[in-house]
Amino acid sequence: MITPIKDWFNFEILELKKLNGYENINYLLKTDNGKFIFKTYKYSEDMMALIEAENSVLNALENENTFPQPIVFKDGSFLKIADLNNTKTICRVLTFLDGDFLGDVKHTPSLIESIGAFAAQLNLQLLKLNNYVLKARQWEWDLQYLQLNKKYIQDIEEASDRHLVSYFFQQYELHVAPKLPELRKSIIHNDVNEWNTLIKNNTVSGLIDFGDLAHSPLINELAIAITYACYDKDEPLEWAIHLVKGYHKVLPLEEKELDILYYLIAGRLCTSLCNAAHSKKINPENVYASSSEKNALKMLHHWITINPIKAKNEFYKAANFSIETPI
Repeated sequence: MITPIKDWFNFEILELKKLNGYENINYLLKTDNGKFIFKTYKYSEDMMALIEAENSVLNALENENTFPQPIVFKDGSFLKIADLNNTKTICRVLTFLDGDFLGDVKHTPSLIESIGAFAAQLNLQLLKLNNYVLKARQWEWDLQYLQLNKKYIQDIEEASDRHLVSYFFQQYELHVAPKLPELRKSIIHNDVNEWNTLIKNNTVSGLIDFGDLAHSPLINELAIAITYACYDKDEPLEWAIHLVKGYHKVLPLEEKELDILYYLIAGRLCTSLCNAAHSKKINPENVYASSSEKNALKMLHHWITINPIKAKNEFYKAANFSIETPI
């Protein structure tokens, strides 16, 4: 593995360490010029187009060491196609960002609010960008295409969990789907979770792994960030309010976006559960793919006990909107 990399760069390789990953294989690359992330993907034309789109987005962002930066090879390119382990493979290298993972630090209201603010600051930049590859992408991890996950509900082991997930799929169809054409859309990171969010001094310092980029309703970014920041909490709605506050201060939300936020959060939980169950079925050895399953189930079972009108009211109050339907 190390031999081809040596020929691509001018630095000396000291260590190559495999990292956990959902689908593609990543490595921590230690060199005499610092640390980098070496990423590999099984080659396909579609994958090539997506990685080029991701590089384009990363190169367009105002960086300041808050987002990974693609590293150029000696020949001036940002991607290499190589035969690794007898497999045609796409290779790229990104800068390494220091910081503690959100999943490893103690959560405070101010920290959680900073996640909302950071996501909003990123979205302000992404709103200016356009990419036709991302616009054409339709897949299971984009919340606007939640129904693509319906086929995986049968892979969830417990009948009671299947029924709960099915219920929230129905709620999405009833409350969210009709409003999709009205929503603001943008390129979004689409995976602001506890293992992609970096922390320094009790505030968000960086965000990694842009492999799930999507052109999707803007509110989905906040819904996803809330899901992963709150799914291990006993009172997730109370914590979700801090993210709404942080986001709204930087990028003002619209009432129609907050009207459906409760159902979008449930939809992301269902997406996670469906894909974890399916992954467990087809590849039981990939523990990483189902690592969030327990927390997602916990939050979904709690989420159904929350009155959707109450949730909407709390989101409205966090954004200083007037409450129309008190309960």
